[in-house]
Amino acid sequence: MDELHESARLADIITQRWDAVVVGAGHNGLTCAAYLAGAGLRVVVLEARSRAGGACTLEHPFSDQRFVMSPCAYLVGLLHPRVVDELQLRSHGYAVHTVDPHLWCPFDDGTSLTLWDSSERNRRSVTAIAPGDVEGYLRYEQLFARIRSALRSGERDTWLGVAPSRSEIEALLGNDAELIEVLFDEPIASVVERHVSDERMRTALHGQGLIGTWAGPRDPGTAAVHAMHSMGTLEGRPGAWGFVQGGMGMVSVALLRAARAAGAVIVLDAPVARIDGDGVTLESGQRVTAASVVSNADPATTLSLCDSSAPAGFAARVAAWRMEGPVLKINCALRRLPHFAAAHGDTDPHRAMVTIATSIDATQDAYATSRRGQPAVRWAELYFHTAYDASVAPQGSHTMSVFAQYAPYTLANGSWEQRRDAVADAALREIARFAPDVVDCIVERQVLAPPDIERNVGLRGGHIFQGECLPEQMWQQRFAPRTPIDGLYLCGACTHPGGSVIAANGRNAAMAVLEDTDVQLRGRHEEGRRSPGALPVRS
Repeated sequence: MDELHESARLADIITQRWDAVVVGAGHNGLTCAAYLAGAGLRVVVLEARSRAGGACTLEHPFSDQRFVMSPCAYLVGLLHPRVVDELQLRSHGYAVHTVDPHLWCPFDDGTSLTLWDSSERNRRSVTAIAPGDVEGYLRYEQLFARIRSALRSGERDTWLGVAPSRSEIEALLGNDAELIEVLFDEPIASVVERHVSDERMRTALHGQGLIGTWAGPRDPGTAAVHAMHSMGTLEGRPGAWGFVQGGMGMVSVALLRAARAAGAVIVLDAPVARIDGDGVTLESGQRVTAASVVSNADPATTLSLCDSSAPAGFAARVAAWRMEGPVLKINCALRRLPHFAAAHGDTDPHRAMVTIATSIDATQDAYATSRRGQPAVRWAELYFHTAYDASVAPQGSHTMSVFAQYAPYTLANGSWEQRRDAVADAALREIARFAPDVVDCIVERQVLAPPDIERNVGLRGGHIFQGECLPEQMWQQRFAPRTPIDGLYLCGACTHPGGSVIAANGRNAAMAVLEDTDVQLRGRHEEGRRSPGALPVRS
């Protein structure tokens, strides 16, 4: 999408003083800019790369430019509906295809499990392979639905505004001991094993507590990862996920359009070298002055841009932040869709999120292997965007995105330059256990190991969520928008409510800036600058 490459001229912005400068044009930076500009502030966004969108963008990585890939962020499910409505993203080109069935998992015995966004359909699916687990699975499903309902609906949407304390969360959960344990302590393995006994059911379910997380299914806190990924509402459907028409990066396109419509200015190829008291200095030596600076970068990168006067406590917290990614991404151009041997009946597995796994213990062993610096990419999810949206590939062709774990950032032997393709080959062999023709279907592929994600997107450690989303780094333990450095705010995925394409992070940061900004300053720019829809000033 050409709009992601369109830039204002740097020469036109360095002579002006801005109310706010946003460092980084990822989706949260664009969200923050749209709200600030819509409230009447003069806002400029500075992006180091030649393309906006950060990890939620569009690329043409293959020789046939008709293939459109979203290289890092594949699906939407946690994007806050309030942001969609307030910034009028649908009028700016945002449209989504809800994925249903939402999970399909093949097994070594030739059977498979299909899970839908319907409890009644799930009852029939589970009955077909594990009749003794039907009621247990439905309780498992409802367990996470109860958490979502308690924390994301009603008068208190805990993802907006200041993160709630643990005591407030426990009260919202009705002081239910099981829900509290799931959200703060329990491994995903024990939650799954408590509800279902068939090994195939356990194999299919446990990976949902591992998404983007360098931890194993038997590690404490991993149940909370599944809880977070279950807390969204997409197109009015709680817990649903979907493909964005035109590619996931169209979320950033819509946000970019909203920000520009509100009056924000976007400048690309403008890497920031330093954040100081009254703005930023670019690597070119040019200065952009502003009353407030909002960083969309991860906390380590943000701190590295500040001078040595940053408070010691803040620096220590950043240094302790867990931010090393375990994910290998393989984006593929396909001549045709692969055939899954376990696909039976009228279910098309390509329309689901396909889970490739063995057992809970095998996944735990793979995690342990990765901690020794050895890639062990034995769990994966596959996404076939073209099963819903043919616009991202030439007619008759398809795309496949592979999200695989565990691939450590630092290897014990060799380098990623030396081993990247071999590790990708190993991941594809895992898929070939169930789709023997998968390699024959691939025309070209793009392989992104954690260092590639770091280099291409600017995410330190290659962590797709700017830091682990385990309980010790969530809620009040995640970064707040306000930092202890005067005039500096954070708006990226390192802030509450967490990683993924949520955009609430950018909104929360904008609300904090507006609360801290002089009312007269807002009023000075309000005339003619507020976009339709009456954007709020406070949460």
